[in-house]
Amino acid sequence: MYAHDRVSDVIAEQCYKEMFSNAKHVEIQESDEPCLIFCVLRKFGIMSANGLINLEAYRKRVQIVHQLDQRNSHIVVDSGNSCMETAEATSHKTDVCKKAKVFNDCTHLYRILLAK
Repeated sequence: MYAHDRVSDVIAEQCYKEMFSNAKHVEIQESDEPCLIFCVLRKFGIMSANGLINLEAYRKRVQIVHQLDQRNSHIVVDSGNSCMETAEATSHKTDVCKKAKVFNDCTHLYRILLAK
């Protein structure tokens, strides 16, 4: 499940502008993806600035996305526990951007579209 709703798009755009505030147009590179995901998760309260994962905020966001996209209403809401454990166990757990990417890749909550 990849969240695609207006609020997520607005938050992602804010993060993009924060990361590339001085550039007129920048194509997002694969190396930018972890920190962009971290920024989005942080703004939604799913991750704190120091990398702590808030499963309650994650579950609320998943519930909202499911309500907005009725096509995915049959999907069982994952509690996020196993993905949090995966992110905590990663060798990059002190790097909040990489930890956010590991968590996101596991939950499939967001997808960043890279220009090819």
